[in-house]
Amino acid sequence: MLIEFHFKNFKSFRDEAVLNFFASSDKKLSENLLECSDDKSAKLLSTAAIYGANASGKSTVFQAFEFAREFILSSAKRSPDSRIKVSPFLLDDSKNQASQFEFTFINNKIRYQYGFTVTSQVVEREWLMDYPKGRARKLFDRFQEGKKTVYEFGANFKGEKDKLKELTRNNVLFLSVGATFNNSQLLDVYKWFVDKTSFIGTADIPEPLVFDFIIEHPQVVENLKSLIKYADLGIVDFALAKSEPNISNLPEEVPEALRKAIEAFSKVLEESGDENIKAFQSYDLSISHKSGEKNMMFPWESESDGTRRLFGLSAPIFDALNNGKVLFVDEIDRSLHPLLTRKLVQLFQSDNTNPRGAQLVFNTHDTSLLGSGLLRRDQVWFLEKDQTGASHLYSLLDYSPRKDESLEKGYLQGRYGAIPFLGEFSFGEN
Repeated sequence: MLIEFHFKNFKSFRDEAVLNFFASSDKKLSENLLECSDDKSAKLLSTAAIYGANASGKSTVFQAFEFAREFILSSAKRSPDSRIKVSPFLLDDSKNQASQFEFTFINNKIRYQYGFTVTSQVVEREWLMDYPKGRARKLFDRFQEGKKTVYEFGANFKGEKDKLKELTRNNVLFLSVGATFNNSQLLDVYKWFVDKTSFIGTADIPEPLVFDFIIEHPQVVENLKSLIKYADLGIVDFALAKSEPNISNLPEEVPEALRKAIEAFSKVLEESGDENIKAFQSYDLSISHKSGEKNMMFPWESESDGTRRLFGLSAPIFDALNNGKVLFVDEIDRSLHPLLTRKLVQLFQSDNTNPRGAQLVFNTHDTSLLGSGLLRRDQVWFLEKDQTGASHLYSLLDYSPRKDESLEKGYLQGRYGAIPFLGEFSFGEN
């Protein structure tokens, strides 16, 4: 479970941004809350929605999460001279300063606080704390003193220290190295990022990954069919099967020599069991549509962007619900009807469909979600830029809206900020 995500000096964010999942004392929509597994008196939000004008920084929140997550997962594999691809705020001296990322979360009923600050060349600081019985304990703190890296370990840090320090270069994370060499405490934290976090960007998820997930998880098929029926897409059924990997779908203009080389490479991957063979995987997906009293089969290629988007979202959404993950979705409403977007959010706000405590963070321009009784006030966040070009993330609670206030109307009227200020448009003929 995610409790807080902090980041600072990343892309359009110069100052610290905090996304907080602690629920307020509001008693409404209690079904939208999750029990905090390490503190029964506290409640966490199951979903968070972020609104803002175009170019206000909404996607940057998701990119900050994904950068930090990917750096944690891949850090130990970095080459000694590779640069850290972090993107600081460029419009003032912040571009010469480190970027910071911090997560507070619960894994296996233990609360952790883990963070790091990085430049393009070095990890300047890294820290990890845990909170058994609600009391903070330092596990480690790593920081730079000139060109020297200093480590401070708490009394409760277990396992090898000196060897791990020796293996941790300046451009990689101690957490990632420690997990690679099976330090139990660090591995538990690392596995939360591996097993309990997921991200969907604005680009479509590669169809082979989606199809593979659906085939490998039979329960997803029934869930997806139920969702498709709800979405009123005119789809009666679908059939999905995997064919043998082949390269027959290569463009005809591919030179024969290259075609043979790719064919040989695919055979090596197949014989070795390498997962990259999926790049050559073929799938047969047929969609059955209602046509009067008959059903007609159509190929996948003929389906609309909305249908494709729904299939693409289904795999990570059902994966998150089945495994209690934290899922970040950039532009959840793209190509989807508002009622369908609402349904996807509702999946995370019901004990029936979300028994394992999954969480959803999404951004959207769909203001109908604000006026539908779907979201609590503490679940709504806004983003806007100031005159210096810096983005700021803030909660609807900062405005203390009345309980009977129309949030959709208030937002569109600019009561909470985070909307575009449209000037006069002058159209001239050539």
